[in-house]
Amino acid sequence: MTLIQFLAIGLTILILLKTISDFKKNRINLLAFLFWTGLWSSVIIVAALPQITMPLAKISGLERGIDVVVYFAIVFIFFLLFKIIAKLEKIEYEITQIVRKNALQKQNNRPQKKI
Repeated sequence: MTLIQFLAIGLTILILLKTISDFKKNRINLLAFLFWTGLWSSVIIVAALPQITMPLAKISGLERGIDVVVYFAIVFIFFLLFKIIAKLEKIEYEITQIVRKNALQKQNNRPQKKI
């Protein structure tokens, strides 16, 4: 086993433990916990046994199985980035609507000045 494999496995185990801790503290729900646990477990398996990715390489026409994993990871990261940006924009819109509503309520509750 190479140094990079040890590092990848060690780091992923730490991330997996953090995921478990977050679930126990109710910071993530069951669906997120299962997703991230499955993902981190898969990373550990692929890091420990990279040869298991070879069938994916043959199917996709690539030379090495790890290339398929890297390409998939890049697409997945961009997908997550898209989801995060979409959620952020929705939250920004909702905050804007709340602030506008509160500002209008404060304006309507002010006593009128006599001229």
